Amino acid sequence: MLTVTLTGCSSTAGVTRFQATRAVSSTEALIFPPPGGPAVAAVVERRYRNGIEQDIALRTQSSVPGQNSIKVRFIGPAIEGTNTDKTLSSARLTEATIAREMRSEIPGIAMARNGSYLQNNYGAFSYATGQSRNGDTCVYGWQQIRSSADARNTFHHLGVIQMRLRLCDAERSQEALLATMYGYTINGSFTGWQWNPYGRPDSADPNLGRPGHPIYPAAAAIDHYAAPLGYEPQPAMRRVAVSAPARPRPTPAPQPARNAPPAASITPTGPLVPTPPVGQGTAGSAAATGYPSAPTANAIRVPGPDCAAGGNGRCP
Repeated sequence: MLTVTLTGCSSTAGVTRFQATRAVSSTEALIFPPPGGPAVAAVVERRYRNGIEQDIALRTQSSVPGQNSIKVRFIGPAIEGTNTDKTLSSARLTEATIAREMRSEIPGIAMARNGSYLQNNYGAFSYATGQSRNGDTCVYGWQQIRSSADARNTFHHLGVIQMRLRLCDAERSQEALLATMYGYTINGSFTGWQWNPYGRPDSADPNLGRPGHPIYPAAAAIDHYAAPLGYEPQPAMRRVAVSAPARPRPTPAPQPARNAPPAASITPTGPLVPTPPVGQGTAGSAAATGYPSAPTANAIRVPGPDCAAGGNGRCP
């Protein structure tokens, strides 16, 4: 009986892990940085009763304490199978909340908020910048994506996406770091037609297809904010004009010109161009000058059809 009791107390199933917090692959990140960086180092995911939160660690090259990261929250309907009763708050951001976050994420650096209105593909966002004593540049950006009040109702356009960006770098400029706020991509959503924090889709431009409203190609110059195809805009290539070596051209032999006026009556006003020899056609002209020239009446004589058929005395 003692043996049976001890056997019942033992367990061979191993330790049961709660799935509220877990590390996931970088391909499962809910936000991807723009092409070119910063690279994703790791992703930690936490599940709540009404949403998912991820800390996306980014590559860091800075002396400022802390880890570069993107923090994102997807707030929506209740998620089945979670082992927690905690929920995510969908309250709007306040100045006090952002100031507290910046002190925690970027300690020891005075951050100044930018007062300009800025907007990326997902709507309006804000950011603050600062610089360390060692010259490192830091950017802290935040954005809340939520449909407008007139679009939300009990069943449509519900849900919220919140994101925070913390970037400090010893070599990159403020513009290069801010490019991440313009170029990031959201990679995920809740299933179901009720969750839609983006609101109603925009209608097409009413001027499309109408006369009097031309559409021109995009400018060749690309702004580093609009197209962050790299962590920092690459320096422009300098084009150095290299002159090709002069090709010697053969000098044609002088030929007497037909029906030309006396030489004394010709007053040269520019460079003299030699006339192709009569009877050589375009081949002789191209060989002499290096460029093909148009045939003249005195250079090519084409026999008539009667002459080619047998003559009849009318050959030129």
